[in-house]
Amino acid sequence: MVRITMLHKVLGTLGLTLLVSGCSTTQPTFYWGHYEPLIYGMYMEPGSADSGTQIALLTEDIERAEANGIRIAPGIHAHLGYMYAMEGNIAQAKSEFAIEKNLFPESTVLIDGMLQRLEGAKK
Repeated sequence: MVRITMLHKVLGTLGLTLLVSGCSTTQPTFYWGHYEPLIYGMYMEPGSADSGTQIALLTEDIERAEANGIRIAPGIHAHLGYMYAMEGNIAQAKSEFAIEKNLFPESTVLIDGMLQRLEGAKK
């Protein structure tokens, strides 16, 4: 009888330890920073954030993610590239689009389309 009680205590402690460790917080998969509020604002309140402001905020987000060892969220480099294109900085736009494709190969079709439109706009 004593052995069963001791076994129950050990199993109970082990179960509680597993339960608590399963609830621990983990590092997020991606760093989103200002991206979501910027996108939301662009669609809900057009003109609420000019391209210069968005470039500054997104660049800050990328630096913060790198400093904390967290992957930057999908779409951020693409949006940053779009903002650079809006500013007329085509070389930097292409660079950001290339980074997006490299980090997220599943975005290739979208980014290639953006690059084609960018080339078409230059002509």
